[in-house]
Amino acid sequence: MATETVTIIGEDGQASTVTATVAGDDVLVAADALSASTGWSLEPEGLCRGDVCIPASLAPGLVRDDGIDLASFAAATGRLAVVDAAEGLVALGVGGAERARAMAELELPDITLPDLDGTEVALASFRGRKKLLVAFASW
Repeated sequence: MATETVTIIGEDGQASTVTATVAGDDVLVAADALSASTGWSLEPEGLCRGDVCIPASLAPGLVRDDGIDLASFAAATGRLAVVDAAEGLVALGVGGAERARAMAELELPDITLPDLDGTEVALASFRGRKKLLVAFASW
């Protein structure tokens, strides 16, 4: 196990740098680092954010002696996560309930892409109009 600096990219796209314990493929952070980077705090009743709490007992391996395992945290909160312990990077996606709500409401993420002339165009600028997004990959 080694103590390293790790970058956590949260569901909002904001990056925060925290000190973490890296053990193989596991990245463990202190409770205060988790709270600062994700808004979730470790309370006696479990992991909490706002009025939502998830009992820590539902996620075996979540809370360890040397910190909170970020992969287990993502699984417990229904988020997608990419953990690259060797590179010191953890990316956390939005929860399944939020993704389902966005799909049901036909809500697209707020993205900006270049048009054929290279001009940056925000998808939101077409709000209320039909859109066709064509993607191409050479492989």
